[in-house]
Amino acid sequence: MAKGVSETDPGVLLLDELEEGFTSVQFEIASTALELEDDRFAFPQPIACAATVVRSLETYNVKGHADCLVRGECCRCLTPTEMNLRAEVRLLVQRREAAEEEFEALEDQEMEILDPGAKEMDLRGQIRDDVILELPHRLLCREECKGLCPTCGRDLNEGACSCRDEAVDPRWAALGNIRF
Repeated sequence: MAKGVSETDPGVLLLDELEEGFTSVQFEIASTALELEDDRFAFPQPIACAATVVRSLETYNVKGHADCLVRGECCRCLTPTEMNLRAEVRLLVQRREAAEEEFEALEDQEMEILDPGAKEMDLRGQIRDDVILELPHRLLCREECKGLCPTCGRDLNEGACSCRDEAVDPRWAALGNIRF
């Protein structure tokens, strides 16, 4: 494990071990530790994280990324598919005294204020949020996926089906007369 990262809790930076200036850290976190699994997406491999921490006195500027493999079903043809995903992670942390109003103002920003006696900074929540924000709305096996026939269910990527075109709904028939 890299210097500055907890050996027992990957994703937790040990603040006092980070020297002034630049420190590069790399670690892997299981998706279960970040509670990322759900009914649409699976993460078959640990999430690989790499970051540069710039320390200036009691200010820590974290910039990095989290790379993961996302597995699920194609939303058009339902075949199992995978995609690589990269989430950018950015966080500014200060160890200092702060008023309650400051904590409330920072709630939605990528900045945290820690107690001056804090020894650790947990990046797992920030990594989780950033990965969730990068998840696609729909997972596709490929961009040109034709999907399934709505009548017989055949995978149209494998070839056309023998279903006949349904008669046009009479409510939409007038649209067929429009000429461009």
